[in-house]
Amino acid sequence: MDNNFVLRPHGDKPYHTGVAVPIFSLRTETDFGIGQFSDLKILAKFANQSGMDIIQLLPVNDTTIFLNWKDSSPYRAVSVFALHPIYLDLSPFIGKLTGAEQKSFAAEKESLNALSQIDYEKTLALKWNYAAAIYKKIGKTTLDTADFKTFFEKNQGWLKAYAAFCVLRDKFVSADSSLWGKNFAQYSEKVWSVLTKDDKTAEKLNLQIFVQYLLHLQLKDAVEYCHSLGVAVKGDISVGVDRKSSDAWANPDIFNMDMQAGAPPDSFSVVGQNWEFPTYNWDKMAETGYEWWTHRMTSMAEYFDAYRLDHILGFFRIWEIPSTAVRGLLGHFSPALAMPDWEIENYGIPFRWWGIDRFVEPFIKDWVIDEIFGRDNRDYIITTFLDYTGNGNYRLKEFINTQRKVENLATQNVPDWQIDGLYRLHENVLFVRDHQNQYMYHPRIKMTETSSFRELGDEFKHHLERLYNDYFYGRNYGFWEEQAYKKLPAIKKATTMLACGEDLGMVPENVPNVMWNLQILRLIIERMPADGDFVSDLVYTPYLSVVTTSSHDTTPLRMWWEEDRAFTQRYYNHVMHWIGDAPQFAEPEIVQEIVRRNLNTKAMLAIIPIQDWLDMTREMRIENPADERINNPEHTYHYWRYRLPHHLEDLSANEGLTNFYRDFIMNTRRSSLTEE
Repeated sequence: MDNNFVLRPHGDKPYHTGVAVPIFSLRTETDFGIGQFSDLKILAKFANQSGMDIIQLLPVNDTTIFLNWKDSSPYRAVSVFALHPIYLDLSPFIGKLTGAEQKSFAAEKESLNALSQIDYEKTLALKWNYAAAIYKKIGKTTLDTADFKTFFEKNQGWLKAYAAFCVLRDKFVSADSSLWGKNFAQYSEKVWSVLTKDDKTAEKLNLQIFVQYLLHLQLKDAVEYCHSLGVAVKGDISVGVDRKSSDAWANPDIFNMDMQAGAPPDSFSVVGQNWEFPTYNWDKMAETGYEWWTHRMTSMAEYFDAYRLDHILGFFRIWEIPSTAVRGLLGHFSPALAMPDWEIENYGIPFRWWGIDRFVEPFIKDWVIDEIFGRDNRDYIITTFLDYTGNGNYRLKEFINTQRKVENLATQNVPDWQIDGLYRLHENVLFVRDHQNQYMYHPRIKMTETSSFRELGDEFKHHLERLYNDYFYGRNYGFWEEQAYKKLPAIKKATTMLACGEDLGMVPENVPNVMWNLQILRLIIERMPADGDFVSDLVYTPYLSVVTTSSHDTTPLRMWWEEDRAFTQRYYNHVMHWIGDAPQFAEPEIVQEIVRRNLNTKAMLAIIPIQDWLDMTREMRIENPADERINNPEHTYHYWRYRLPHHLEDLSANEGLTNFYRDFIMNTRRSSLTEE
């Protein structure tokens, strides 16, 4: 940033309060069916009037890969540098259009703005139509300005590859560069030269660059307005990029394209998460001092005062899944200290004596088939999908011997319960082979829940449980810490932005110490404890942390309150210390109390989702709390289309509401002028 606006731990103002909301969820009177960068100005005004001083966003990068609603997820970047064209505010340029075009724009804007949820596909298509029309009017003069030339010179390292990618993606109606022919299989300056020789193609490239320039100007302008009100803006850095992205197309050597990143089973998904992103080739990145990452950070610093490093655990180790798998259970941590056969046997496990296949291949017997598919379906399942190998054992037929092959059965009208059962058969293993060395092994996550494990006698179960606990809870901790100290310092030192990490999930015990040493704020969500307790004890929240009541991946407070009656009752009596039966619904006083408890922590930042702020009052909440949810991580492809139920102009003009928030915050630790 070119100004003096800073956000620092232990600063003149030790505690900060904010609101979390995706750009796409914002709603103003001038929108075009979706939130826009310019809306940040009205949001900042509302935040300032309400006694808040920080806005937290989700990633704002372009995600146009599938060319449909699946691109609505902000975490599947087509470029970690390019801003998403859907956030462009067209209204400042509408006067350049013809009268008929202006009339059409106004009608379509009114129709889209009336929707309660985002129509992603229609909104993006219409925005591109009008952006192209505006480019015809002012594109050439804009690209001739000195300011634009400075922007292009500074960003051409990624901008040219991105623009070329977009043009080729649209030409072939696919983001899969392997379908573009050998001349375009990977980006190079030669590709740029070839594309720019054709005048029509050159104009398409210029349109992409023109839109990126306008987006840059609008986001910079909005953030500068936020700063004028004393409001900081916190961005979000996605853990990965899509394998069909301009970044992977231009820099394939820094990615492991044959692997997929994800997460092991957690409260979000019992079968783990498969994000389908290629994993990073950290050794290759290290050769340039993590240049791609440092460039990414300096690009973020153009707009943001702080950032949330998505899945910071990935900088210690990532959950790596083979490209043949669909779900997350067949992955293993990478890098990780895998186990040779002799070490497994040192635990009293007859690894080679019984045959390694008993441990690494799907364990399938009649009773396993009955348990998964039902006894009445056994014969059909065996005949259709399995081969008998003797001694009561079966193996999967070749046409479904990977989960990806099973996934393809959906196009053949195979019912979901059969596909899910076949996935479970694939996952019925005790060990998975290391992805780099097939003679090294990792215990399969949650192996004790498999029927393969249950088949064993008590003695061998005990041996496997001891191995499992040693492997997952201690063996790799020191090794992973070394990995983090190689990467995170270079990334953090690249800018002066306040660093925050999302450290939820299966957290090694030394992660908090590493984050504290590097002055990276932790993320604390009370209902998602890292230590296995009932909830996180907010009394012991460290100063270098961000507390929040919910996230984009969780249910909002009102919805969470209704999920588990026994949990809610215990929370009501033993955490809130309120007496009697817990109300069935989270009334405003319930939400207020939970928010108040978060604001009274010692955390430097308390950033509450806008849904939970609105649900503190009866007049602002909507009827169905399920309509407030942004994402469901159990689904690889979720339609991210939540919109605020109120215009930001109305929220800002509601003095009763903003005064309520200001008074509420002032009566918590957030108002303290000294760090306690």
